[in-house]
Amino acid sequence: MNSAQAYLAYQQSEGQAKIHPVKLIYLMYERTLVHLFQAEEGIREKNPKKRGENLGKAIAIIAELNASVKEDNNSESARFLKGLYGTILTELPKTAVSDDLEILQQSRRYIQRLKEIWEQTALQGINQEGSGRDMNVENQDVSGQPYPPHADADTGVVRSVSVSI
Repeated sequence: MNSAQAYLAYQQSEGQAKIHPVKLIYLMYERTLVHLFQAEEGIREKNPKKRGENLGKAIAIIAELNASVKEDNNSESARFLKGLYGTILTELPKTAVSDDLEILQQSRRYIQRLKEIWEQTALQGINQEGSGRDMNVENQDVSGQPYPPHADADTGVVRSVSVSI
């Protein structure tokens, strides 16, 4: 393979790797749930390595979700998400010391509910908007994509969120 072919292959793979931000948040919720479940298994199996690694990964993803809500957004939805993520980020590390399954399970229920809300609102909006378009379309520019009708245009945060667990 010559350098021109290698460059073209790189460009094609880079374009395919772009994911719509709404889909990315959904995937982050999914992955967080996997890590929380595995951390719970680590506690039950008395395996501190499994607990710690997965708890750390879940906390890192939740921190990224928290950082994805713009600081200057003072909408009710953004304040709610910041508060919820902040609470989870305060409580979840306690599990590493106490092995308290209730904290971990409560965090998992919150993330599960947020994932469901995201699925029902934001993800549905982009599926309808795209008319069957794949969300991994080449040259899909994150800043150029309109957010779903239910989401705040500046943040992508769903406007009406009610969580009941």
